[in-house]
Formats: sequence, structure tokens, C-alpha cells
Amino acid sequence: MTTPQQPLAAPQTGVGEPTAQSQIPAAAPAQSTDPTVASAGHSGFLSPALLAHIKSSRSVTSELAAAPPDTAVSQVAESLYGKPHHVHHRASKDEQLEHDSATGTESKGIGKLLEKLHLRKASTDESVRDETGQKDKDRKNPAADQWEAMRLLTQTELDEIRGCGQWGGSKPGELFLNIYAQALLTMEDNPINGLVSPPLAGATGVVPLSIISVIPDIIEHHADIIVRAEHEVFLATNFWEASGSAQTIVDAMKELSRRVIERKGKKIVFKLMYDRGNPSQVINPHQAVDVKTYTGDKVKLPAPEEIPGIELEVQNYHVPPVGTFHAKYMVVDRKIAILNSNNIQDRVNVEMMTHIEGPIVQSFYDLALLSWSSAFHPPLPLLASPPSYPSPLTKDSFHFGQAHPLVSTKGDLESNAIKARQTLAEHHASTEQANDGQSMVPKKEVWDADDTAEADRVDDQFGSADAITQHLNTGTKIEGTDKNAPANAAAFTPVILHSPHDPLPMALVNRAPRGKPGHGDTFVPQDQAFLAGFKFAKKSVFVQTPTFNATPVVEAALDAVRRGVLVEIYADLGFNDEGELLPFQGGTNEMVASYMYDHLTQSEKEKLKIYWYTGKDQLTPLNAKDKSRNCHVKLMLADSELIIQGNGNQDTQSWFHSQEVNVLIDSPLLAGEIRSAIDANQNTKFYGLVDPKDGIWRDKEGKELAGQKPPPKGPLKSLVGVKGAIQRVRGEGGF
Repeated sequence: MTTPQQPLAAPQTGVGEPTAQSQIPAAAPAQSTDPTVASAGHSGFLSPALLAHIKSSRSVTSELAAAPPDTAVSQVAESLYGKPHHVHHRASKDEQLEHDSATGTESKGIGKLLEKLHLRKASTDESVRDETGQKDKDRKNPAADQWEAMRLLTQTELDEIRGCGQWGGSKPGELFLNIYAQALLTMEDNPINGLVSPPLAGATGVVPLSIISVIPDIIEHHADIIVRAEHEVFLATNFWEASGSAQTIVDAMKELSRRVIERKGKKIVFKLMYDRGNPSQVINPHQAVDVKTYTGDKVKLPAPEEIPGIELEVQNYHVPPVGTFHAKYMVVDRKIAILNSNNIQDRVNVEMMTHIEGPIVQSFYDLALLSWSSAFHPPLPLLASPPSYPSPLTKDSFHFGQAHPLVSTKGDLESNAIKARQTLAEHHASTEQANDGQSMVPKKEVWDADDTAEADRVDDQFGSADAITQHLNTGTKIEGTDKNAPANAAAFTPVILHSPHDPLPMALVNRAPRGKPGHGDTFVPQDQAFLAGFKFAKKSVFVQTPTFNATPVVEAALDAVRRGVLVEIYADLGFNDEGELLPFQGGTNEMVASYMYDHLTQSEKEKLKIYWYTGKDQLTPLNAKDKSRNCHVKLMLADSELIIQGNGNQDTQSWFHSQEVNVLIDSPLLAGEIRSAIDANQNTKFYGLVDPKDGIWRDKEGKELAGQKPPPKGPLKSLVGVKGAIQRVRGEGGF
């Protein structure tokens, strides 16, 4: 971990954070451009107006720091960049058709409900559509024009995009620059389309560790970081639910408060965002949450008197009806960013988290401000005090593995690690079943001294197959079926301490929430980055996601396969099948797998490998509906050198509606270590491959999984799907 100086007495110039001006000047008019062509009279890839924004010394963070304390973030953003044009929210012709009256076979009541949820499309040829809600021969692709317009940058354009980030001594590769360029292009009409000020869109950072494991391991890392906070914490999650996971965070808040009181320090300012949709958000999506509500039974955050060393402010954010705040991240003291796939709730999922440090953290900070949108009460104490980093910034400026700066202050770390392992063992022994078969985690009593102690505590406990089974049994208890791991399978290692590395090129590729129903909102950084990963990869694309069914990504994957690119997809069998069964939600993973193989020639099928997630202790995939072994990781690797990790699923909701946060990283080293960890911590690679003949999983004897049933059809399919869709709109269900 780096230890930048952070004086609070006066603002200073930090990486990507110029000294703010005393007033907020009016924004220059934004230059509207066609997303598929360069600006008229300008030969560059990006317009002069956008380039000026990117190269500016002013950001939302710096300008808010100079504004009066009660200034809303949205006011600052509008002053800098003008009122958003929402060009990417304009409905396409196909999207407008979705407003037509229903003429299908569902009952009138069901049809009206589906129309209100915008989850069915009018059609007079319903009989020729398959079970995914799409026509038998082709899935209508709302991003088809964008896909066709994508092309590799010329050398001149590569040089232009290389100048559009704060890369320090790092050198972004061509694949990174081509993907980054597509993300930047979406900011032409709305410079904060990516929920980050343009000057902060690209920077550098390091990833000292990642976690690929069950939710308790990730939540405990959050807790360890929270208790070390010195000034402020900003925690964002899609769904906060009173649960064992939430209790661990609450315990960390109480411990942090105790430490503040003990050291007689200033109160920590703690901001928390979640999505619990309510009717008031029709008027204002950003709702301040009062103490009575956030201490109630559904949330159970601590009351002010329980945390006298913390000033807590809570916001509930949702853009009705379907603009879910799906983001899951944390920024602490402007030094550390945590980007994870899990919500603050108890689920049986294996998840992924990255711990990020360096200048890119200021981009996460800016993102947090823009997401909050309102004024802060009280203000963030470090708003005017960005960290400064040494120059040149190298791996020696950070701390990896055993070199953690807090090691010398924590005494006998081995004793602490042993005690922590005992606590974890007690936790698993006392796990209660609750919350629809999902586990509850008791309070955390041991705070890891450093990253090494955390890795030792978690990773050293897996000396047997039974120990792995016990660790994965956070939901419905089952027995492990794979007592003898494959000969080439690596050890189960939840905490991955990455090799020391110099700061890497990184960029945020996000999407803002979109409440309006419809499937036309793909001209956003996240979606364009995903598409560009498939478009520009030359050798391979790896994706792990709970659900793989958004039409643009399905078609992009097929196109890549036809070009000879190896496409590997790890997805969950049965994940959120209820919601995905509704028309135009893309269909279930099983449906999509069959569709994809059906649209490839025999030789092309060899380049498409679809796998169902298989737990580390299992010989076969297990259906996610059984709540015993699910995987909720969201990850893309392109050509084993480019990483996109974060919140975004490859499903319809994440592609068209939810707010998502993802980081694009240029690093063959990290890509290799992450892929190795993915395959070490699950058996998907060894046992999950479906049959390319038809996309159905079968064992070595050719037998399908027991209990598998074909999906419902007709009106029954819509009835089954309504429950899942409503849960998703509310931000529920672990999406």
C-alpha cells in the first residue's frame, strides 16, 4: 500500500487533481458529434471539444472542492460540462416498436404488466420466435451499427489516444488504447457519460491483491480496510440487506469508531449508498435516508450513538422504473479503491474483488461524487486534499505481500493469523441457515493486521477437500463430490497476493443508470469496451459472468469465433432463470448456449467453449436455483493481456439499464495471475464444458444432469418470469 501525504490544512495539487479555482465558471458548449464518424473539419479520432475536456486541469472533484460546502455535485458537473444531452438514451426504431400494443398469446393482464415493465415486444409473428423471445434465425442487435463502425486506430490516432490519459511512465498497449478509444468516443455529447470527469478517465494504478472466494472473505477484507480509515469512507453497494455480511461491516464501523475515540481523533466521515427502490424516487432518484429508516429491521445500520467516532450519511439511489444502482465499490481515504462483484448481503456465490491503489483511485473518488449527485452533509474531509505521489511512480512506491507498512505496528502476526483462523473456523461451525437458504455470518472479532496476515488466515486453512467443502457451504449444505482434485488443478487460494508491478494503465469503463425501459442504450463506455474487447482481440476472449444473454455480446462473441478467436464463457446453470425467461430479456444461459452453437459451423464450434460453473469440490455443475454453489464473478480477459473487471454482468439489465462500474487494466502479468486463480478456485475448466453439438451439459457417459427440465413456454413462461423481473427492478436477488 502506498502512503501518500495528505495535509488537511490547505489544498494541494495531486495526481489528476489540479488546484481548484475559487469559482465555478460556466461550461463551454458541448460539441455534438455522430458516434460513428469523426467531427467535421477535424481529422482526429475525437473531437477538439472532447480532447479539450480530457486535457483540462479541471474535474468535478477539484471544482467541488472550491465550491461552497452545501453545493450539490450535480450543480458542479453541469457548470463544467453542461446539461447532459442523453444522446445514448434516444430510442431506436426497434425500441419504439416496444411501445406498441401487445398482440401475443399472453392474457390481457399479463400483457399490460409486461408492457409496463417494458419486457415484451409487440409482434404479429410471435409464432416464429424461439424461446429466447427472439426470431428463430436472428436476434435483433441494437448495437449492430456501433459494432460495424468499430475499427482499429491508425498510428496517428493511437498517438492521439495515448495522450488522453495520465499514464506516468507506463506505456499503454495497442489493444488497451483501441478499447479505451471506444469508451472515450461515447463522451462526445455528454462528457460525463462514463460517470467520471474526462481528465480522470485514464490513469495508472496497482493491484496488490485480489480475492476470488465466497462473500465472507471479501466482506472481511472490506472490514479490515474500514477499521484502518483515518479520515473518510465511501461505500457503495447495489443492495444492503440486514444479514451476516452487513453485520460484519457494522462491526467494523463500531471498531473504527472505538479507535477514533481512543486516539482522540476527528470523526470519520462515512458515506453509504444503496438501492432500495421507493415511490419517492420518481421525483428525486437520490433520496437521503433518515436514521429511523437505516436503523430499521431491513437495513440495521448503527444508530449515531453506537458510533460516536463516525458521522454517517446514507443515500438510497434508484432511477425508476428499471435504472438499478448496481455499483459495488469502496474508496477509503482517497488511497484505496475496492471493486467487487458482491452486494452487502448473504448469498451462496463465489465472488471477485480487486484491491486497487495509485492515481486511478482519484478516478473512483470522482465517480463516487458523481454517483452521489447531491450535496454532502457533512462534506468529505479530503475533498480538497488529494494525495501526492512520488515521481517517478514505480512499484517501489507501493507495498506488496510481506512488505505491508502496518506489519511493524501489529506485533506477532503469526499469533494474530492463528487466532484469525480459529475465528473463521468457529464461524463456519456456527453458520446458521436463514434468508431463503442463504447463510448468516456472525460478527468479526479479529481484524487482520495487514494483507499478508489476511492471506495467511484465509488461504492456509484448505489442507483437505473437506475443508474446501466446508468453506464453500455458505448456503444449502451439500457434500463435496470431488475428493480427488484433477491432477493439473491448482490449490484453492481465495486471497491472491499479486506479484510486485509498476503502475499499470487503467481506465474506468462505466455506465450510468437508465430508468426508461427499452433496449437501445448501448453507446456507453461499459458496453463499448465489452464490444471492443471482442472486436479487437486476435487470439482469445475469456468471460466469466452469472448470465450471458445480452444480444450485443452474444452476437459479438459469435463474430469473434467466426474470425478464429477462441471464446471461452464460464456462466451459471440456472442463474436468475425466472427473470431471464421474460420476452426480450435474452433467455436463460442454456437457451443462449444452444442458440450460439446452432449458429456456427462444425469447424467454428471448436473455437467456442461454454462451461457451466462447477464448484471447487464438485464433479458436476449444480443448478443455481438450489442455492448451494453459484458464481457471481464479472470478468473479461482479452488476448491474455487486457482485463475488464467490476460490476457489469453480460445480461440485458447490466447492458441496458443498471449503473455499473468496471476497470480496464492493461497487464499480461495480472491477466495471467487472475486467470490462474479463477481456474484454481473452481472446477469449471475440468468438469463444466457443455456439448458443442447442442449446448447441453453431459457427463463422460453422455448423461444429462438429473432433474433438468425444459423451460416453460407461452403464457406460463411470462408468469414465471415476472417475479424475477420485479426483483431485479427493485435491486433484489443478488444481481
